[in-house]
Amino acid sequence: MIDQSRKRFQIILYKLKLILPNHIFQPISMELLKLPTLILGLLISSSLVAHSNGFVSAKIIDGLILKDQKPIFGLEINLEKNWKTYWRLPGKIGLKPIFNFNKSKNIKSAEIIWPTPIIFGDRSLWSIGYKDGVTLPIKITPIDNSKPIKLEIEAYIGICEDVCIPYAFDISHSVVIDQNQDNHKILGAILSAPIKSNETGVQLPQCVIHNDELTLKFNQKSVNSGLENIELFVIEVGSSVFFIKSKKSYTFNDRIVVSTEKDLKQELPKVLSRDKIRTTIIGSNQSLEFVGCSG
Repeated sequence: MIDQSRKRFQIILYKLKLILPNHIFQPISMELLKLPTLILGLLISSSLVAHSNGFVSAKIIDGLILKDQKPIFGLEINLEKNWKTYWRLPGKIGLKPIFNFNKSKNIKSAEIIWPTPIIFGDRSLWSIGYKDGVTLPIKITPIDNSKPIKLEIEAYIGICEDVCIPYAFDISHSVVIDQNQDNHKILGAILSAPIKSNETGVQLPQCVIHNDELTLKFNQKSVNSGLENIELFVIEVGSSVFFIKSKKSYTFNDRIVVSTEKDLKQELPKVLSRDKIRTTIIGSNQSLEFVGCSG
């Protein structure tokens, strides 16, 4: 238990070092996580979308300035108690969220950072998402860092209690990159995002393609050092997405083995590239993301 806690703390420190500028990152103890002054921010006058059935509010909240000088701030979506909304891939049922940034000004690109979701539903009708709402960090690449940013988002999401319904809202936000502020919601969401194998040195899975079936073999020690209670494997191959529950995987020779043959509703593309196969392993406390696999 102590080793696992130490490992998770090392992962947190690593993520902080990736996003925070060098001059404010110091070798630290657990007290670091309590220091709000370590987080850089934006001066943003928040916009708000008001209450509707199941949907409480949405607003864009103060963000951070990353190590690479790109601003990042958050879209905070609040729902009524026990209502849910979806991850970037909703699972077996649900509505895939869509966010359109085309009307924004002085923004070259916008990237949503998705926190680790939860799995909810029964054995056959289950989804991937967030309960009671979520804060989605949005990393912005400005066209000109010296000029103000206007972020306009057209959002199309699904929200559910017993029945799922689509919900659309527009929200805008004028941003002046000005001075430091802290924001624990955004930082917490970033720390909850999948640990990327290419950033931490976690070994890529071995992949075998045979008879229209993809088998992935993960190093058990590497996976278990970052995750507790693996729940789901999400394997993206081109436009095909395979959702494999953990109980359908098995361990052999210190490898966690999972195969797309277990998901019969999808087919592998006729042509695929190993370096573009994207796998997200969702656990109860964190998630791991692998892009690519070895032959």
